[in-house]
Amino acid sequence: MKTPLLTLAILALTMHFLSAQHVRISGLLMDSTAAKPIEFATVALMKDGKITEGVTADSKGRFVFAKVSPGIYIVQASLMGYTTKTFGPVHADKGEDIELGVIKLVAAAQDLKEVTVSEQKALFEERSDRMVYNAEKDISIKGGDATDVLRKIPSIAVDIEGNVQLRGSSNIKVLINNKPSNIVARSVSEALKQIPADIIKQVEVITSPSAKYDAEGTAGIINIITKKNTLKGTNGSISPNFGQWNNWPNATISHRVKGLTLSANGGFSNWKNKRFIMQSRAFTNADTVTNQEQSQWVRGRGQNVYGTFNADWDIDSLNRIGAGLNYYNGINTNWFDIVFEESSMSVPGQFFKRNMRRTYDWQGSTINLDYTRLFKKPKKELTLLMMYSFEGEDSDYDSDLLNRSNSIYYREKSYNISNNKEGTIQLDFTNPLDSISTLETGTKTIFRKILSDYRISSAIDGSDDFRDIPEQANVFDYAQQVTSAYLVYNRTPKKGWGINLGARYEHTFIQADFLNGAASFSNNYGNIIPSVSLSRSLKKNQQIRMSYTQRIQRPQFYYLNPYVNQADSKNQYGGNPYLKPELTHSVEANYSVSIKQTSINASFFLRKTNNAIESISTVDSAGVLRQIFQNVAENSAYGLNLSANTKLMKQWTVNGSLNVFYNILESAELKTRNADWMYRINLNSTIDFGKGIKAQLFGFYNSPRVNLQGSYGGFGFYNMVLQKEVLKKKGTIGFGFDNPFNRTIKWRNEFVGANFLQTQDIAMYRRGWRLNLKYEFGQMSGSQRQKKRISNDDKKAGEGNN
Repeated sequence: MKTPLLTLAILALTMHFLSAQHVRISGLLMDSTAAKPIEFATVALMKDGKITEGVTADSKGRFVFAKVSPGIYIVQASLMGYTTKTFGPVHADKGEDIELGVIKLVAAAQDLKEVTVSEQKALFEERSDRMVYNAEKDISIKGGDATDVLRKIPSIAVDIEGNVQLRGSSNIKVLINNKPSNIVARSVSEALKQIPADIIKQVEVITSPSAKYDAEGTAGIINIITKKNTLKGTNGSISPNFGQWNNWPNATISHRVKGLTLSANGGFSNWKNKRFIMQSRAFTNADTVTNQEQSQWVRGRGQNVYGTFNADWDIDSLNRIGAGLNYYNGINTNWFDIVFEESSMSVPGQFFKRNMRRTYDWQGSTINLDYTRLFKKPKKELTLLMMYSFEGEDSDYDSDLLNRSNSIYYREKSYNISNNKEGTIQLDFTNPLDSISTLETGTKTIFRKILSDYRISSAIDGSDDFRDIPEQANVFDYAQQVTSAYLVYNRTPKKGWGINLGARYEHTFIQADFLNGAASFSNNYGNIIPSVSLSRSLKKNQQIRMSYTQRIQRPQFYYLNPYVNQADSKNQYGGNPYLKPELTHSVEANYSVSIKQTSINASFFLRKTNNAIESISTVDSAGVLRQIFQNVAENSAYGLNLSANTKLMKQWTVNGSLNVFYNILESAELKTRNADWMYRINLNSTIDFGKGIKAQLFGFYNSPRVNLQGSYGGFGFYNMVLQKEVLKKKGTIGFGFDNPFNRTIKWRNEFVGANFLQTQDIAMYRRGWRLNLKYEFGQMSGSQRQKKRISNDDKKAGEGNN
């Protein structure tokens, strides 16, 4: 018994001796010129070239390592905006506490050469898990909207009406500053038109998201990051942009003092458009073939305002809180002049002229609250995020039918009042296991409540005596809850393979009710979403990455609302409240290399979606086409993305890309299959003439793209821009021209059904000029840490009006 007792006694004495040898190392960080403390800098304690411990300086610039084991160390202090300072060696082997005194950091902003280098950031960057487009470096998008920005990105295709596809799929999730927006959930195309290009800093394209992200968006995630003023003091900008088709004045202002940052931005859009559509349809009813010809002029106008306000407060070196408010309001109207004529076996049939007005009036807001708890251990972080949002929309139309003598013989009007409420609470925790590994875990719950109330009334004699049509009215009440949890392990060594391995579980609860007596329904289901990504850096600036993930696509309000828009009596569309989610398997392999002034990226992808949601068109015996969303297809695609960026000479930069893939859509239920190759080519060239003068030329071509029942036509677009810096680089003046040699952009759509064949020849008026002005004001020093925001990237959003 003596031996074990003696061993324990020796061990206890040894541990006490080692504990007593722990020392305290402290110091104070100061600005080398301003003679003031530097708050919230990162300080690392290094031994044998490796970081053993890290802390953050407090609001007075003070840092402390409380328990340091005996040894010889190097102290390294760093903060964005300052040159990293290394101090040492520090001998902590004498058992005495060490006070390092004042350590002065030099502001990096004083090095003009570093500022010059930062201006040369590439237009496109390939990172380990995403592609980044630095929109702020692109002069050709100024004076436009977010649609113009996304058109520049190699793997994204945007048609003339603003509908977005990523690698041939419209099943994407669009975030704004890592956060969702109600208007994006309602319609991606409408949301993009409301975001001025001038406030966009970057666009991130994440085609293989990890399990940390919501599982929504089968093709991937597009994250639009707006510009934020990260300088101390009061700063801002004013941008009165004008154009033939859109005026986009906007302004930003930010004030930062100590740990508090207040920022706001807002703007106003006044847009218009014009297009002509010639539609021909032949359909059969029994043995009779009927031909329909419909021509229509469409003129649109809209006015939209938006504004955001954010407040962020660093309470101390370890605690942060933030709040944000986003608001938007808009009214957008299209006027239609339609001439319809029908004939059967060369016998004249129905004829009418239709004068119609369709209006979308909406407003909404989002409130964000967040709390972040940092720890002395670097990269260890706990965050609590909360969000509440509301959107209301009034969608209505009024329509007059005229005969050949231009007399009104029938009138109809409709309104659809809807609102969407959403609340979210999210908790995330990141814990570094060592210098190259982290473990991330979290949970999240989203509550949604959607209400739609629609009515239709008519005056059959063309008078003002409108009467409701009860059988075409309804109230739709829809509730959804999504609860999820995830676990992600990430390892990124300097050499060898890095891995990101994760799993996410999401459970969905649905309850829907109808006022008109239709059967209520409920549903709940769970999904396990795995993700794995392998990456490795090779010699000579080469990088490879391979990934696999599953994604889920839940239909959102645009797809679910059972309201059928009958503004055009021969072409109607509506939602389907009984839709089920899609499930997608996605595989990707990526290779990138940099050779001197040239960077090249190639990626192969394969994607398969089961239970795919498609817009299915049917024509009844009266010749009315109705489009309703259904789960009837299997959608598969495989292809290749190639992109390159190079400098032909010091002042001349060229970017180009090719996106080619084979898309297969198949429906056993409809006994329909459609498949074809599709591609997109774009080219961007910038010349710097010096003295603040730059010119840019951009163009792209989208090939025709297939859908389950036909194809959408291909089209091209190009523009040129000249920009000059003025007022000592605080201001810019730019002038651009879109499609200067073509008044319209034309394409043809073709659709085939069981009993019909239809073509649409469309001409969109897009030739136009832009004048963009910008002036920046304020102080020019300091930096700000990036805040984490909530992101509900879990809903399939609408693509705009069919």
